[in-house]
Amino acid sequence: MTILRLRRAGLALVPLALLSVSGCKGTAAEHGEVLFQDPMITGSDAGSYACSTCHEAVQGDAGDAILAGSPLAGVVNRPSFWGGQEIELLRSVNHCLYYFMFKNQPWTGDEVEARALYAYLESLNDRGSSESAPFTVVYEVYDAPSGDSSRGANLYDRACQSCHGAASTGDAALIEWAPILPEDFLAAHPDSEYSAEDRRLVMIEKVRHGAFVGYSGQMPPLSAEKLSDQDLGDILEYLGIVAE
Repeated sequence: MTILRLRRAGLALVPLALLSVSGCKGTAAEHGEVLFQDPMITGSDAGSYACSTCHEAVQGDAGDAILAGSPLAGVVNRPSFWGGQEIELLRSVNHCLYYFMFKNQPWTGDEVEARALYAYLESLNDRGSSESAPFTVVYEVYDAPSGDSSRGANLYDRACQSCHGAASTGDAALIEWAPILPEDFLAAHPDSEYSAEDRRLVMIEKVRHGAFVGYSGQMPPLSAEKLSDQDLGDILEYLGIVAE
């Protein structure tokens, strides 16, 4: 068994909060806090995501931003992850590292980085819930209701802009190859090949499924708890991806 497996599996844990990491000043938890915000945690410069791109450490850290993942305070004591799809923390971390952060080799749990990240998450135990976080993946793709453009603009800023950049320009995009919305998306799905309804469904599939449910790219899925169907309809209205 490795250091990131669940406590309920009976693992006797090293007191990592007191463990200094070779080559780094401070405790393992302090090192882990730095790694939590570092896209280079994977050891590759191919990706742009850090853990903090999708997760708050503590509820409220991200202000009103809508992040794809749940806050991680309390996570080491949760009984399941990914909406009950996974019961082992290490495997859940490796899902993120592989699907969204382009790390080919999974952690075993013995790596300095893995131990430091665990120490940081363990240090947050008393600042968040140990209950499994709700995460409903919307597998069935269906159209969203008609939306409100002004509300959609606000939702785009909170949920989409950090990765895709400003609408129509891509300014300040985190991901260099993230499509500029809506222009790049519309160019890739022209009227000659897609109906307006089909384009909406493609966009909805991308948002709901992301890379985790097999859609190409690096995007994480946005669950029903993060964006409602009406929220999606409002964003589509703002981007002009409307049914004719």
